Amino acid sequence: MIDLKEIYDKLPLPQNQNANTYSANAIKGYKNHRIAKNYADNPSLLIFVSEHNQDFGIANQNLFNIKISHNQKCEIEANNKTIQKHFSVISYTGHNSDVKDIFLSTCQVLIQSLGQTPSNRKIKFVVSKFIELFKSLQETPQKSLQGLWAELFLIEQSLIPEKIIDGWHIIPEEKFDFSFGKLRIEMKSSGSEYRTHFFNSTQLNPVHNTEIIIASVLVNINSGGTSLMELLERLNNKLNDYPSQKEKLHLLVYSILGTDSDKINQTKFDYQLAIESLRFYHSSEVPKINNIDIPSEVSNVKFISNLTNSKYIDTNVDELIKQHIED
Repeated sequence: MIDLKEIYDKLPLPQNQNANTYSANAIKGYKNHRIAKNYADNPSLLIFVSEHNQDFGIANQNLFNIKISHNQKCEIEANNKTIQKHFSVISYTGHNSDVKDIFLSTCQVLIQSLGQTPSNRKIKFVVSKFIELFKSLQETPQKSLQGLWAELFLIEQSLIPEKIIDGWHIIPEEKFDFSFGKLRIEMKSSGSEYRTHFFNSTQLNPVHNTEIIIASVLVNINSGGTSLMELLERLNNKLNDYPSQKEKLHLLVYSILGTDSDKINQTKFDYQLAIESLRFYHSSEVPKINNIDIPSEVSNVKFISNLTNSKYIDTNVDELIKQHIED
């Protein structure tokens, strides 16, 4: 996989301090585009705009520390030469080194969606993804590190992770973590020695003709374990032939968790314990409050269930979903 951070770090600052001057390198496999550095040491993605597309109308934008300019005449310094060329430019303008790394990682993933000669529609799509991601980075993380680690762990256990990612929730507030046809899978993790999990009553009372499976895993913080970023990198390597799924994975991780990279990198969980403790349960086997016992005037019922003595299914995630996905 292309390491745009490594390429960016090796770029010198441009000699000319003009706002539209960049030190830049063409991206391997996508030679029309550039990863670039300006005089303030901020990164930019320079997107090639073909001549017949240079008059298309997308408004320039500057929000969430992302500046977007279209049909911009750029001065490119590379290999002791200076050239001028038109690009759509997406730049990170902030000063947070962690967010800068996220910007470069996002470029690394979205460049595959762009292709060599992107259409206006594709450029608009990539711009919207940057805005969506960096807006979410300003907000409070919507899921715990432990919860997200458990979801990535489940995906990483699959031999067909691209199929699992297809079914992964888009909105963190969705009732279930994974949906495949009429199958729903909810991932639960426990940081104690007991298999106790928080539930909403709707997660254990299926609607008609829907099957609910609870995936349960024990997770302990362990300095010799596996970090979330290590899981993400393993999945990235498995998804080289699936750019859209890689894109979804990357954007969801950062939009859900935020930018606390020290915590993301330093917090590690016992990977072997997770493997040994992963269990799957039909919702009917999980202790719960049945809908029939909840008065109609009562809603949003939440409780803790202990699954230690519940009967589990001897299976894996691929076996569970195979009847609910298309080949």
